[in-house]
Amino acid sequence: MKLTLPKIKLPTLRKVKVSLSLQITEKVLRILDLNQEKKPVFEPVEVIWEGKSDSEKINILKTYVDRYNLKGRDVISCLSVNDGLLKFYKYPVTMSQKDLQHAIDWAIKRELSMIKEGTLYDYYILEKSKESKNVIMLLTLAREEAINNLKKIVESAGMKLRILDYEVITVVNYGLYNKLSIPFSVLYVDYGYALLVTYSPINVSYFVIPWSYTEYLNKKDEQSLENFFAEVRNIVVINDLSSIYIAGPILSEESLLTRVLENLPILGLLDIESIKPNFFIPYTLSIRGMEG
Repeated sequence: MKLTLPKIKLPTLRKVKVSLSLQITEKVLRILDLNQEKKPVFEPVEVIWEGKSDSEKINILKTYVDRYNLKGRDVISCLSVNDGLLKFYKYPVTMSQKDLQHAIDWAIKRELSMIKEGTLYDYYILEKSKESKNVIMLLTLAREEAINNLKKIVESAGMKLRILDYEVITVVNYGLYNKLSIPFSVLYVDYGYALLVTYSPINVSYFVIPWSYTEYLNKKDEQSLENFFAEVRNIVVINDLSSIYIAGPILSEESLLTRVLENLPILGLLDIESIKPNFFIPYTLSIRGMEG
């Protein structure tokens, strides 16, 4: 399935096929390269680099660029959820194309006017069903500084950032590529946060939960875990969510995962065969990049 949601435009963006993916956040670096059989070309790389300066991060990345001969390669990456926004707009299906475009342009202008820092954006109009009374527009907004910093790290290490997605879109794309029953929701739990994303033909929404499972493992703070369960349950009930899957590094923590499954309405695990669950985001990026 081809990409059906917006991507953030880059000045150098061109249509290419990219198998090499990087997930770069303040806390972690993950590198994955897939072959045509969707198997890793080399052992996927994960480095915890929280607290490192940009120059130190570049040097760390260069180490793996040299080790795996990645210099000059095109890369697909994504912005972390906190470095962007995804906006959802509905317009009457009866609007003319001219009026619809005018409404979209006005909405984008209004959004940008409320942001005081440099911002890049892109939008996508979802395909509408015959019964739909509305045209759905998704608008992706991203901090220009965050994009520039990510590009700096990638390009200073000798690679080329060709495709840039947004973490929320990446999570949704996994569900679309793997044909999860629609609507679906994915609870992605990384080391320091949880991201609950839901997708349907008429809506895309997401919720960031600032809970650290690594901190829980270190401190065994049961109240923190109960608060996490309560927040997720509240989101599920208020938004009437169903078909919830769980993904991310938390799948490697068997005892904690058992607690999660006992306390939350999880339908299934999004575990990728032969690849550690830590690489859920890079794997989805690589598959998206290979689609061209």
